[in-house]
Amino acid sequence: MPLSRRDFLRVAGAGAAGAAAIGAGGCSFGIGGNDSDKPNILLVIADTLRADHVGTFGGAVHTPNIDRLAADGVRFTRVYPEAMVTVPARRSIYTGRRIFPFRDYAPRPDLGTSPGWEPITDVRHTLVSALNDAGYWTAQVTDNPWTGFTKSYRPFRLSFDRFISVEGYVGFRRPPSTISERELLHWLPRGLRTDRYLKGVRKFLANTGAGHDERQSCTARVFETAINVLNEAQTKRPFAMMVDCYEPHEPWVPERKYVEMYGDPDYHGPEPSVPKYARADYLRPDVLHRMKVVYSAAVTRMDHWFGMFLERFHELGLDENTIVLFLGDHGILLGERGWTGKIPPVLHPEMVHVPFFVNRPDGKLRGTDDEYYASTHDVAPTLLGMAGLNPAPWMEGVDLSPIFDGRRPPARDMAYGGYYNRHYIRTPEWVYMADNRVEEQKLFDLVLDPEESIDVAAEHPDVLKEMNERLLAQIGGKPAPYYD
Repeated sequence: MPLSRRDFLRVAGAGAAGAAAIGAGGCSFGIGGNDSDKPNILLVIADTLRADHVGTFGGAVHTPNIDRLAADGVRFTRVYPEAMVTVPARRSIYTGRRIFPFRDYAPRPDLGTSPGWEPITDVRHTLVSALNDAGYWTAQVTDNPWTGFTKSYRPFRLSFDRFISVEGYVGFRRPPSTISERELLHWLPRGLRTDRYLKGVRKFLANTGAGHDERQSCTARVFETAINVLNEAQTKRPFAMMVDCYEPHEPWVPERKYVEMYGDPDYHGPEPSVPKYARADYLRPDVLHRMKVVYSAAVTRMDHWFGMFLERFHELGLDENTIVLFLGDHGILLGERGWTGKIPPVLHPEMVHVPFFVNRPDGKLRGTDDEYYASTHDVAPTLLGMAGLNPAPWMEGVDLSPIFDGRRPPARDMAYGGYYNRHYIRTPEWVYMADNRVEEQKLFDLVLDPEESIDVAAEHPDVLKEMNERLLAQIGGKPAPYYD
């Protein structure tokens, strides 16, 4: 007889060392002895969401639903992922451990060849396992192609009571042949019409409504599915639900009503639905600008459907006893600094600054900002701490929940992390970037140059040395160089 998801986890590691214990976390409010007294947990992840494209974090993009939710919590304004991009970030989020510097990396056929793109091999040591052991009903809805569909992540999926993978980026919902050549080329300007993009975007258009029917978009189907799971979750209290929405990851094919919020309504040229991970000169300036428009439109559409989910969340009264944590995993370059895509040597805010906020159901510290250097590996211990549970000893992140009781988390005077063969350090005064062999170093003076536009590495060899030494002290030796 096949194992249930919960049985699978129990067989894999019931009573794992460090299982969370009730009532010992940094912020135990409303916690009693019964399961029904425990707060529910909602974790929402948006892929490729830049902080400067979320209104509440100072962006000019229309995100009213995210903004309203963030207004009820604590916004962490200096959040930088410790490991990028998609899969390393998920490993960091779900395990509470630092994934950078990607040591002992072994490529997996279904995950590619980028360092850090590995499975969570021990499902006994995850946020999900800790919550399962504490009596939570656990669920996730995602269209993430990697965690939601690959063989490598099947054990992780089985560790939930309910896990639903939504096709769109993966699979064939409609034949790609249903997309005409004219419709395809509308979403691919010259410079992007290679076999790779023609094939991939045609399939995506067929799967997602082709920019005409937003109910068929990935973001709509993720949050509509999440509403259905939420209806089930509210009968399973306490529950821990995770919604991992892959949008606004490219391709971007938002409907016209969203595009016209940001672009010239008289524009009739091609829409750049995908970026090359390259220098931006493959596109004309007007088309490059249009890339920012379609990305912004995709962000607003995601926010709209997230709002539909939140409406049901409030209808069920779940806001009264649910902890909410929302974050992005990394950003993307849309022509800034002369690049498009996710470029390892360009670890500036467009790539590494992400939205992150935490809400208590009692509204404590509502609408406040905090400049603590939070990161992706802090998510798991923070959620456990807010639920009144002990973060597991194998978690390396910081429990941020003491701030709700007027206490500060352990001091953290810098942020650091890595992507592929590059790494960064950020302090209040400096931004440092280097390749893993430390053959190329960059330095930016945040006091004199807050836009990070002038490399002053040659002028400050002492600071370069200090930054390199600080990194080595943190990660216990040189990071591994990954080069083709």
